[in-house]
Amino acid sequence: MNWLIRNTGYDFLEPNWFYLLLLLPVFIVALFYLERRQFHGVVFTKPEASQRSIQSAFIRRLRQALFVLKTAFFLLVVLALAHPFSWDNQQQNDDINVVGIDILFVLDVSESMQAMDLKPNRLNSAKKVIEQFIGYRKNDRIGLVAYAGEAYSACPKTTDHGLLLEQLDRVNGAGMVPGTAIGIGLGTAVAQLKGDSTESKAIILLTDGTNNRGDLTPIEAAGLAKDENIRVYCIGVGTNGFAPMPDSSPFGMGYFYAPVEIDEQVLEDISETTGAKYFRATNSKSLEKVISEIDKIEKKRIKMRPDIQAAIPFPEFLLTSILILSILLFSIDFFLFKGHE
Repeated sequence: MNWLIRNTGYDFLEPNWFYLLLLLPVFIVALFYLERRQFHGVVFTKPEASQRSIQSAFIRRLRQALFVLKTAFFLLVVLALAHPFSWDNQQQNDDINVVGIDILFVLDVSESMQAMDLKPNRLNSAKKVIEQFIGYRKNDRIGLVAYAGEAYSACPKTTDHGLLLEQLDRVNGAGMVPGTAIGIGLGTAVAQLKGDSTESKAIILLTDGTNNRGDLTPIEAAGLAKDENIRVYCIGVGTNGFAPMPDSSPFGMGYFYAPVEIDEQVLEDISETTGAKYFRATNSKSLEKVISEIDKIEKKRIKMRPDIQAAIPFPEFLLTSILILSILLFSIDFFLFKGHE
């Protein structure tokens, strides 16, 4: 199922109907048996020899095409029962967009986020994909927590996304205590969402390091998030091995290679504890895909609501295809394939 969603861009409201595909071999065998029992021909007044000649070529090919069309019809009906839809086509659907989610980004702004393995660097690449994410979530309250060796709320959760984007553009690690306080950053975000009556709450935490500051450990912070029913998606940002870091000198700006040290096990444990997922982004493109996948995961949680399901229209192209194919099959069976008179 996941590969179908990835390769087609469509999700499904009733995916259990795909189990009918297990009957496809039975359908094909039954169809083949019925086709062999039927005598097909075209009603016309030519001599018998001409009839046999036409039946041996044209009719045989037409019967083969009919067999394929009936199989395709079966597949289209199963697909229709699964009710495919694209989230991209739902962007203007007010019935769906009106259901908001409280989301806080917890962004690592420590010195290592200046590494240039993501272009132009890790921090600016993360800002870019966060900005794209915000553009897709017009009814969600979104906030931002920045952290290095300490953490602060750069922007409380808000639907004023213009203000949020301004604050996002400004955040950096200048003047902050050096280090990476993942637990403190996560705990600060949980405190903002604590006690909120919003039905759906999520945190997206980005880091390229290991926790080395603060009295609150990442796992303790994850426990606090779990108690508040907050999902925490963790993203490890950076390549494997070594990454180029900017290095200023009297001779100008250069760079040196620093090891990448991401505590992936801790990040995985945080996400698993809170019922979310951990991702690794080794370049700007993969980071963009990760944020996009998180967006789809959160939307899928909304998908199960009956009122939202009722608001998702059936794809017109599929209905049109089924209608055209059914008319074609009926016409062939009723008008062309008859017994000889």
